[in-house]
Amino acid sequence: MSDQNTAFFVLTSIALFFVAAVAEIGGGYMVWKWLRERKGMLFGIIGGIVLFIYGVVPTFQPAQFGRVYAAYGGIFIISSILWGMFIERKKPDRYEVIGSVIAVMGAVIIFYSPR
Repeated sequence: MSDQNTAFFVLTSIALFFVAAVAEIGGGYMVWKWLRERKGMLFGIIGGIVLFIYGVVPTFQPAQFGRVYAAYGGIFIISSILWGMFIERKKPDRYEVIGSVIAVMGAVIIFYSPR
């Protein structure tokens, strides 16, 4: 794979991971608000639709299912921490930061190691 193709692959896959994370966390958050905070049913319906979209996004990744979802786990963790910071205004503690960094390092090893 040429350097240009490698860069395109990496950037595309990272973008897809973050689109999936926003869809999963956003959809889940809407369902959470509906059920836990008694928001209207529309929150639940839209959340369910967004969660369905989350299920579709990873199919655009070139790797096999298990590898995609294993690597996505690390991205999901850091995205959830960022969601908490920017949407819920909750500052992560040092253990959340350390754990997130470790998870992302694992995701990078899983997904981008040469095979």
